[in-house]
Amino acid sequence: LVAAFSFHPFHHHHQIHRRSISLLRLCPSQQHPLLPLPDPAPTEDWNTASTSKEESASEIQNSFLKSNIHRVAFIRHGNTAAASVDFERTLTELGRSQSRVAGASYGVQELYPYYEKAALCSAAPRCVETAKLFLQSSLRELENSSDKDKSTITTVMLPSLKLKTQLYDGTVQPEGSRLFRSIGYAPLREYLECKNEVDAEAARCVLGEYGRVSLNAIWDVARDHHHLQTNEDTNEEQSVPETNKHRSMGKTLLFFAHAIYLPSAALAFAAAIGCGGGGVHLILDTNTKEAEGYCVHIDTRSISLLQRPEE
Repeated sequence: LVAAFSFHPFHHHHQIHRRSISLLRLCPSQQHPLLPLPDPAPTEDWNTASTSKEESASEIQNSFLKSNIHRVAFIRHGNTAAASVDFERTLTELGRSQSRVAGASYGVQELYPYYEKAALCSAAPRCVETAKLFLQSSLRELENSSDKDKSTITTVMLPSLKLKTQLYDGTVQPEGSRLFRSIGYAPLREYLECKNEVDAEAARCVLGEYGRVSLNAIWDVARDHHHLQTNEDTNEEQSVPETNKHRSMGKTLLFFAHAIYLPSAALAFAAAIGCGGGGVHLILDTNTKEAEGYCVHIDTRSISLLQRPEE
């Protein structure tokens, strides 16, 4: 995907699994920058018989579109306070404000309607609080809009949070923390192109594993759509207008997680559906800000930044 990368050839990496090679075929050009690569076939329910990169990417793309998931939004948590235990870190007042602004701005304007059956979220309190404030703020903004626009058609449901312990960045420790202490908050490219070859290899392994876990979580949500008719036990119905415009847009699966790991998840998913070009560079070169992130557009195989308005 990125010609400028000077990675070791993938066949030199003994850690790559045989099934990972098929994901290479999904990439429009050169090898995917995350090594080892995520497993493209997490469940036997998915049709993975094809070996053609275009056919395979199209199959994955169509599976999401049939579930009416047209976008996956990868959103970083807001600003946090220090804590003696990393997992227990919570949002500061600034972080809460960032989360609310995100939900009321790009949440409504670029991502709504949300996929109502689930929103994926790291189990870390800072991510959970970000997600809740994001959704609450979106709801208020939509309700305010409905007061001005009476052309409501039906009601939709905001998603319930599907907490995933494996999406907490502490699950890839201690190597993840060692790399972070060495490199810090930085674009993904700085981790993958690190001059220290040991750190660069470790980054590919740590971030590649996080990408694999993230893909499996996303696959599970799309797969469940085909088996579950309702989700009344976990979803709370909200009286929010769904206009003709929103209905034709398809829906957005929300994914709330952590700084350096978030772009690796976005990059892995983008590769799985066949994204390439400038969108990939966008993920690699962006230092993800608090309560911002990336949107992977499944229907157009493109990527855009999710940014809060400047205060």
